[in-house]
Amino acid sequence: MKKTETPGRIGPLEYAAGGVVGFLTLLLPLKFASLAVMPEATSFFPGYWSAYIDITWPAHSFGLFSGAALFLALAVFGWRAASPLRSPCGRTMLLWALGLPLAALPGLINCDTPDYGIWEILHLAGVGAYLWALYLVLVCRPEWRKTFLWLLAAGAGLVVYSGLRQYFVGFAETREFARRQYEEGILISEILRIKLEDDRVFATFASCNVLAGYLVLVIPPVCYTLWRFGDRFEPEKVSRPLLAGIGAVFLGAVLLLTRGRGALLAAVLAAAGFMLTLPMRRLWRAGLIALAVFTIAGGAVFAHCAGRGFGSVAERVDYLKTSFTMVMEKPLAGHGWGGFFYRHMQLKTTGTDEAAHDPHNIVAAFATQAGIPAGLLVAFALLYPLAALGRRIFRKEADGFAVAIFWGEVAFLLHALMDVDLQIPACMALAGGLLIAALVTPRTADDAASAVGSKKRLLWLLPGVLLGVAALGGSWYTLRAELAYDGLMKYLQPQTPGDLELRVTPEKVERALRDAVAARPYSPFPWESAGDFYLMRRDYRSAERCFAEAQKRTMARPSTYERLSRIERVRGNRRRAGELLLEACRRFPGNPKYTDELKEHYPELEFNRK
Repeated sequence: MKKTETPGRIGPLEYAAGGVVGFLTLLLPLKFASLAVMPEATSFFPGYWSAYIDITWPAHSFGLFSGAALFLALAVFGWRAASPLRSPCGRTMLLWALGLPLAALPGLINCDTPDYGIWEILHLAGVGAYLWALYLVLVCRPEWRKTFLWLLAAGAGLVVYSGLRQYFVGFAETREFARRQYEEGILISEILRIKLEDDRVFATFASCNVLAGYLVLVIPPVCYTLWRFGDRFEPEKVSRPLLAGIGAVFLGAVLLLTRGRGALLAAVLAAAGFMLTLPMRRLWRAGLIALAVFTIAGGAVFAHCAGRGFGSVAERVDYLKTSFTMVMEKPLAGHGWGGFFYRHMQLKTTGTDEAAHDPHNIVAAFATQAGIPAGLLVAFALLYPLAALGRRIFRKEADGFAVAIFWGEVAFLLHALMDVDLQIPACMALAGGLLIAALVTPRTADDAASAVGSKKRLLWLLPGVLLGVAALGGSWYTLRAELAYDGLMKYLQPQTPGDLELRVTPEKVERALRDAVAARPYSPFPWESAGDFYLMRRDYRSAERCFAEAQKRTMARPSTYERLSRIERVRGNRRRAGELLLEACRRFPGNPKYTDELKEHYPELEFNRK
């Protein structure tokens, strides 16, 4: 047996590095749970700092914090850590921190709209920087793992509070806020309008479904943390199940209020798997299998008869059909990031006008847009730590925390194969962080000896520094671009009373447009937004110029063809207008707006969907 290194005295710099990573862990589900890759929209920048206490922060600001945390962790712990290749924990960290961003790189090759590829890679770099920092902290101070789990539990508790408050109070407040905005003449966004019609809880997250994915990940380790906390109270036979049960009830209640069917299915399957690993008689085992089957079947019947039906299930099956076609078309480098959005609009078979940006499957997202090799690398990165952790559990070498984390990760992986968890910094960072916490082991004397005085450790500082630069610099770049775009949108689509007070003039719009284009010269989105503004004001010449500039950056977006068609129709160029609208229909045949407009104004043009 290897001799375990006795932890030395903790210095102030170690407390500082661990404190920064811990505070970031607490903030993750509260401030960084929005969609990271939505370049056609802008985050909410209220204009006064006190508002940031209440609202979710821009997703790409996470890289600022994780990059800074990584630099601090490298400075304090980097010289002490052994090679990450020496342990399953280190290999897991490398697969998630470096493997995922590197797997995303081929997605730039065939990327029609560079915004999607750049933002995806920088999002994954921010997640990777956090995981590398957490790895350095825990591998050098493994006794801090319990602190990490308590911070995870505290964050989950605040999310539960936010979810319950939203259900009992928040929805009414949101509707009242929307009513006041309408009375003040402020345009209500489509996203807000959709949320006003839905009472599914999403708390601090981008949607109810990704909140559900987060909950199935954290419920097992949080409940086990509370179970162990019950050791402090007598009698333990009462305090343990009581505290764990209270946590399970509150977390489970919010999970049910999300009405996320995929998450509930993942939770039932993971719970059934865990129960089957417990020693029991065959009759009990068969009964549990039957109970799981009846639970799933009952949930399906309820969803069909009294719930929301299976419309979203049909959509996800359609996503997989599109994914298979895309993989066969471009197996090596994929269609490029954002390519699923464009290709699925052409291939979708359901009768909705939904234009999904992601296949709602973490492996398919890489395979379709960055190629089959990228998809295989991501699948390995997801399965390797589970296999390493499962091996420890099978050999009775894992403690209760590791077992709880394992089953939470199983449920999360199942959910990530059905939803957009990949695009949520909080979900990805905590999923990887829990794997690191589960696989970390006490430092041995051999590890300490191999780290101190080893020249090879400098080789591992270099990729860490590069990852930190990518996270920090990339976050700064995307935030500047978002702020410039937001400066344009304040004139085009005012969202606050302060925006309404701005005096909109063509000169101010052009100046804001130049700033937004300078920040992202490759992006079509500032030009499209300005084009819509001029089209609404019937300045057709300026609108045409903007849409033409957008098409110089990408020809793949059907909306620009439809807008140009309207301009040509106003000018009386019927033939050209019909051709442009027909091209929009070819690029998005499932959009009834385009096909109905074609039938109404150009009945002589035939459009046959292939």
